[in-house]
Amino acid sequence: MPVDDLETFKRVAPCAGLLIRIMDLDPDRVSLLHAVAGSFLSDLMNRIDLAAGETPAPEDMKQLYEQHLKDVVWPLLSQCERVLNDETGGDHGSLIVKDGDPVKVINSVCLEDKYSTLIMSRRTIAETLGKLTGSVVTGVLHRHTEATIYLIGDEPIPEGLSPFARCLIAVDDSSASRNSVIEAGTILSRVNDQIEQVNLVHVLDQSCYYDEDGVSCMQSGLTGQKALEAAGDILVEFGVDREKIKTVIHFGKPGEVLSVEINDCDATLIFIGRRDRSRMAQVYLGSVCTDIIQNCRARTLVLNS
Repeated sequence: MPVDDLETFKRVAPCAGLLIRIMDLDPDRVSLLHAVAGSFLSDLMNRIDLAAGETPAPEDMKQLYEQHLKDVVWPLLSQCERVLNDETGGDHGSLIVKDGDPVKVINSVCLEDKYSTLIMSRRTIAETLGKLTGSVVTGVLHRHTEATIYLIGDEPIPEGLSPFARCLIAVDDSSASRNSVIEAGTILSRVNDQIEQVNLVHVLDQSCYYDEDGVSCMQSGLTGQKALEAAGDILVEFGVDREKIKTVIHFGKPGEVLSVEINDCDATLIFIGRRDRSRMAQVYLGSVCTDIIQNCRARTLVLNS
């Protein structure tokens, strides 16, 4: 769980605590990570005439760093640890501090220590404006393709309503989609009594009319139907009641259609498979995940590779 400030962490903690309790995770499998990016040096750098060739003294930088850890970083992590423990009802969360760019730090820690899940929330000005370029969230999305990412919504679930009450799972025939269904099944099977409805949604992309490989919309529709049936079977195998599962096929641009469907069914939790695509490709070709992240800020999203 990346930690940047207490306010943002308080939005993340309830969902994280719920998942930890549901999955009965051992304390040593949960970590809070803070990246020291160097902003504490801003006052020192402002007093130095870089144009005249002045450079900060190493001893001054070291002293400021140690003071920053003592006065800001460790108190912040201790506060966040207490908030998380209040949510879990126990002691959870080892504390990790690393120096460097937050995106690179989060990515390297996940890869090196083989973390399976990231639980994050938006924070930066870019994210507040709905623009993902330059944000920590989009940086992690573009870099880390192995961990499941829980992107916490900006608005809390109404009191008395389970986050698992109305789930929507975007379904296609990709491996990322199948992994998303498995993630959903793993969680939902443990909270079956809290589920009102699980919506499996496949969007028949309008581009199938122009498929260079000659795949017709009829063939694409059959493929989508089979994917929906397979997804439903996976959920049932995990223990989700079949009568709570609803399957839907829509036609249109996937990102836009799914965003509308999410709001129409008032989904409390959304599961999406995310494919490994370069940042440049997303700029020119678009991304279903990006569309939904930007258009459904209030909702909590679960992004699987």
